[in-house]
Amino acid sequence: PIRDARWVLVHLNAATPEQLERIRRLGLVATTNPISYLYRSAGDEVARLGGAADQLLPHVSLLRRRIPFGIATDNKPADPWVAFAAVVARRDMRTNAIVGPSERLSRAQALTALTRGGAAVDFAERERGRLAPGWAADLAVLEQDPLTAPLDELIGLTTRLTMVGGDVVHRA
Repeated sequence: PIRDARWVLVHLNAATPEQLERIRRLGLVATTNPISYLYRSAGDEVARLGGAADQLLPHVSLLRRRIPFGIATDNKPADPWVAFAAVVARRDMRTNAIVGPSERLSRAQALTALTRGGAAVDFAERERGRLAPGWAADLAVLEQDPLTAPLDELIGLTTRLTMVGGDVVHRA
């Protein structure tokens, strides 16, 4: 049976308002890859979309429609902070142009997409993705605060301590 399966749109790089509404009605979850589609090739992607920059990685539109989503790296590079910086700045790395500013996420929204959004993709949003009593208590202590540090300093951000299930598994 597939009724209880979680259906995920992987690499949702662009969507029209009509497509987003259909995604919402179907109850789908999405992942986006900001590094490939925004950070590295935004100009090419917007040209492919006929100039509709607000359709490229429509994160704010996903939020407005309450469509759960996570942001991914696709291992190019495997650094979630590059993806974080890309969705907050929405700058084309090659031209430095801002692309689709109406779809720019706040830092808090981007952090939520990395944490709670990732849990939703895994169908684990009732047990992971938040620091709260009764939730899985995995956490990372970072070198800088992603909510306040300059975006360019987040790329390559060092993790000082990682805990999984209450046990320290990494210490820098």
